[in-house]
Amino acid sequence: MAVKDKAVIVTGAASGIGRASALLLAAQGAKVALADRDAAGVHKVRDEIVAKGGTAIDVECDIGTSADVARLVAHAHAEYGRLDVLLQAAGICPRKPFLEMSDEDWHAVLRVNLDGSFYVTRDVGRVMAAQKSGTMILMTSDRGVHGSIDYAHYAASKGGMIALTKSLALTLGKYGVTVNGLNPGLSDTPMGRVAAVQWQEKMALDVLGKASLPGEIAEMVLFLAGTGGAFMTGQIIGVRTRYGA
Repeated sequence: MAVKDKAVIVTGAASGIGRASALLLAAQGAKVALADRDAAGVHKVRDEIVAKGGTAIDVECDIGTSADVARLVAHAHAEYGRLDVLLQAAGICPRKPFLEMSDEDWHAVLRVNLDGSFYVTRDVGRVMAAQKSGTMILMTSDRGVHGSIDYAHYAASKGGMIALTKSLALTLGKYGVTVNGLNPGLSDTPMGRVAAVQWQEKMALDVLGKASLPGEIAEMVLFLAGTGGAFMTGQIIGVRTRYGA
């Protein structure tokens, strides 16, 4: 129970890896603040946690909006009195061939994935720096390393998140805050299933020949939120490695 009584913010908590991680962390005794722009979905996750005896609050939040993030962080901090862990799992991944990509297509993805990561790590980082402790986990992507056909905006946003992760580790270390990224590869999530249909070759390119389950990625989140996050920082961990487009 390495995360017992830790106060945790999970963004993108309504589905996929965010949901699985929130459920696992709560089952291990963490007090979770669940954030997602899907208000009904994130409330359902909260109800599921509370029904099992866990502690959770839910907040409708578009992390691409600075004011929403400020409200989320203030609410979670007021509710739990501190912030021990941040899991930034919110993100979008729409397909768009690069030469057909509009300004709006580009900015929509960067606004959520990269701007949102900046807003939430900045606001949570201020709390963690003041309390001299904390762990941040950003859901990055191997596409931020290798690039991706028809998803240049997504790859660019995740590359930016990787650089942000490493920069925050250097910046926040003196405050006792660790910051790491997870590259989950192809996962069996709503977003991952769409990508698998659009890129049939992905399953063959995956080292294990199959998509990971959200719960499998959540186990690594639990490790970093607990004992792993105490000594590891500035690392981008390839939970599932895949090569190519």
